[in-house]
Amino acid sequence: MNFGKGREPQRNISNYFYIGVIIISMNKSQKLFLAIILLLPSMLLAQADDDIFEANRLKKVFPDDRVAATIVEEEFNFDKGKSEDKLPVVTALRNTGITFLALRERASIQYFDFYNSFTRITSFKQLEKVKGMFGTKKNYNVGYAIDRSASSSEIFSDDSRVKYFNIGFTGYGDVTRVETEKKYLDSKYLTAVYFHSWFPAKEKIIRFKVPDWLQVDIREFNFEGYKVVKQKTQEKGATIYSFKLQNLLAMKNEPRGIGAAYQYPHVVVVVKSFTYDGKTEKGFGDVGDLYNWYNYLYKKCVNKPDELKSKVTELTKGKNTDIDKVKSIFYWVQDNIRYIAFEDGLAGFIPATAQEVYKAKYGDCKGMANLMTEMLKIAGLEAYMTWIGTRHIPYDYTLPSLAVDNHCISTVVLGGKEYYLDGTEKYVPFGEYAWRIQGKEVLIGKGDKYEVKKVPVQDKEKNKILTQTTFQLKDNVLKGHVKATLTGEQRTNFHQFYHDLPNDDKKKLIQRFLEFGNKNLVVSNVKTSDLNNREIPVVVEGDIDLSNYVITEDKEIYLGIDFYPEDLRGLNPDKDRQQDYALHSSYVAQDETELILPAGYKVISLPASITEKTDDYEVTGSYSNKDNKVIFKKILAFNTGRIRKADFENWKAFTRKLKDFNSNLILIKKP
Repeated sequence: MNFGKGREPQRNISNYFYIGVIIISMNKSQKLFLAIILLLPSMLLAQADDDIFEANRLKKVFPDDRVAATIVEEEFNFDKGKSEDKLPVVTALRNTGITFLALRERASIQYFDFYNSFTRITSFKQLEKVKGMFGTKKNYNVGYAIDRSASSSEIFSDDSRVKYFNIGFTGYGDVTRVETEKKYLDSKYLTAVYFHSWFPAKEKIIRFKVPDWLQVDIREFNFEGYKVVKQKTQEKGATIYSFKLQNLLAMKNEPRGIGAAYQYPHVVVVVKSFTYDGKTEKGFGDVGDLYNWYNYLYKKCVNKPDELKSKVTELTKGKNTDIDKVKSIFYWVQDNIRYIAFEDGLAGFIPATAQEVYKAKYGDCKGMANLMTEMLKIAGLEAYMTWIGTRHIPYDYTLPSLAVDNHCISTVVLGGKEYYLDGTEKYVPFGEYAWRIQGKEVLIGKGDKYEVKKVPVQDKEKNKILTQTTFQLKDNVLKGHVKATLTGEQRTNFHQFYHDLPNDDKKKLIQRFLEFGNKNLVVSNVKTSDLNNREIPVVVEGDIDLSNYVITEDKEIYLGIDFYPEDLRGLNPDKDRQQDYALHSSYVAQDETELILPAGYKVISLPASITEKTDDYEVTGSYSNKDNKVIFKKILAFNTGRIRKADFENWKAFTRKLKDFNSNLILIKKP
């Protein structure tokens, strides 16, 4: 047996004697230095153990993530400056420090930050040494920052750029630190500041150091349900507002998500006023100040109406009513001007001139709205440039911030009533509004004045898919005729998809549409309404064979006539879903089916009815039998265009009941 294995090596006693003599002869400072040298290996080991301990803890909090931040700090400091137009402005400097920790043996993360014409990234670095509780640790992961354009879309052109690091970690519990500095040349463009990011974090601290010469409104959103620790302190010449939140999950980019501004806690910073050279300067104290800024920029757009007159004359020729004139101009812009989003410094806020958009045949929302407004004015109509925030953002004009608006449309007034015209929404009829702007406030520019109005919300009954079917059962064959009618948003969505297809694919779409994704259906003799007329309902109808739904056992027949269950597959939340579901609109799917039985056939049993109702969604369905007919009716309604995370368990139970109801069969007995 080898007893030597694992034993301590023999020590040389004389060595210890000499070390002891040396220590006795040292002075106090020399002894302290030697103690540090002797303890250094254990200190470094303690630091590594501490990092691994922290990684073990955070791995339980964020089990699906490979990297987490142990601390994220953002501090905003404000100063005075001048804009491109030499106007007094408030600048802001954001200093960010993030310490990352690897939660896997092989882990990596891409850290990035965006900037544009209104911002500058003045420092962007990884530290070569990272300070820990027990000393400083060398960072072996320092890489080079990459800087490139952030825009690659054919329908979006902007001045956004991105800087980023690709960070790789050498092992589990490895750490690295990123520190950046970003300057906002005008604090108008410092809007929403979020706690959450694309990576998880143990703790995030946001601080605003507000000097006495500056008045700001720091507005809180979505703090409910989160333990945000807030603190307000004073120091010489400034007030410091601090916000801290712990254990933040990584933001997820989820399909049909309602949007970060609805879900995640954040603050919006609004500069209300400030002192510059002894004079009080206005920021955004209220919506009037916000409008004055928009109008100031709008006036920089020099339209030349004479270059549009001939086209307006052509479009309005023979139109005897103002409504007909508006329709002609509105539909022409929809059909002939291609939407291309554009952001480039102040140019991203100043509309392109009407004549430029007309000649180029493309523009962003501001340019298209400007063109339409000018054409309506030339036609002798009362029309105004209008700013609006879509449903993607939750704010209204009680928050005077650039965060409120992300879109532009045109308002025309006929008979004292406002009509809102969005040229970017193809195939929307006059008098109807896309779901994304329904219920949202608009800021109507009327020269030196303005008005705040609200886009009407269309009743869900007007956004309907109505399916009407008549079946006849004969010799175990189930055939009939089906007619689908689409109105409102359902009709518009169909048009937008249909008209973007090549002609051959259009024919396939119509055929597939009546098959409703059901492989048991056979459809023939399909015909449609006039699909070039956006103002009438879309109607698709044809003959249908549903014989594959018939099961025969001797004299008993089982069959199903609920062949068009609404497709809810994309609305099945998993346990990690963070956001509410946002539907394309509120809408109703209504089925009306009649089954005619041969003489002597008798209905033995019908499925039980269903009635389920919540604020956001509901369903009613029933079967009835009279003489030789079975009548089936079902109405599935989405009342708000939203399925809330807080209601997911109820929603899942609802869909299970609906699925069971959809699969019910009728039992019929032959004579």
